[in-house]
Amino acid sequence: MKRTLTVLLAFLSCAWCVAPVLASHPGAVEARLASGRIVSAGFHAGKRDRLAVLVLHGFLQTREFPTVASVTEALAAAGHTVIAPTLSLGISKRNRSLPCEAIQLHSLNEGVEEIAFWVRWLQRQGYHRIVLVGHSFGNIQLLHYLGGTPSAAVKRALAISLTDVEVRQSAPHRAQVAQGLRERVARQDRGLTEIELGHCRKYVGPPAALLSYMTVTRDSLLKTLAQASVPITAVMGSKDDRMGADWVTTLVARGVDVRVIEGASHFFDNQYEFDLQDTVLQALADR
Repeated sequence: MKRTLTVLLAFLSCAWCVAPVLASHPGAVEARLASGRIVSAGFHAGKRDRLAVLVLHGFLQTREFPTVASVTEALAAAGHTVIAPTLSLGISKRNRSLPCEAIQLHSLNEGVEEIAFWVRWLQRQGYHRIVLVGHSFGNIQLLHYLGGTPSAAVKRALAISLTDVEVRQSAPHRAQVAQGLRERVARQDRGLTEIELGHCRKYVGPPAALLSYMTVTRDSLLKTLAQASVPITAVMGSKDDRMGADWVTTLVARGVDVRVIEGASHFFDNQYEFDLQDTVLQALADR
């Protein structure tokens, strides 16, 4: 039976005090950030000679999302050290997915900062060869992290179901929405507004938070993929109906390493769960 180990890391002004972790058991790690918010991640300590892997869930989800949980379990079973954060999205100890209709106060940058925190956490545990694995919209946050100043410990990234942000909204429409939000931010307007974002037809939040997501475009994603300092592999399902018809072709044309699993959906459910696991493990072995 799996046992859960909760480790509370208390934030101090001068340093982090780390409670001991029983490396032989799967566990959950909690940390208090400088803001006072408590964040958490699933943690499995694997073999020291294997890559450590950070696995990130999709938009508004948690680490318990089936696609993410399946990949996490496969990596752990293969001997990798795995950390699977649940982004707080502004909520301490968040352990449930958020509905699209909820008032969303979080920003893209806040999620990126939490990714950076967990990368540093792995380094403090002595892991200096780290791979980032994201699912769906989680790849937007991982790519934003890679487009900044990522840790030298990060050696590569795998983007499962890499999101096409313009599949439902054209570039001109997104630019128009972004400009409207930008004008509201300039007026210091903090009132709630509603937009379409990701899979959410109705997404409500303050202008600055919404703008952080709406400034992401197809071109900005492709630019980050091209300029990233580490190799990036995209794993896509041929039956993924959340992508534009030309998205995979565009990725390949831009030189992205794309591995397509025939018949799989955006979530790699049913029998494709095992194809995804095999593809992820093979991609790590090909480093």
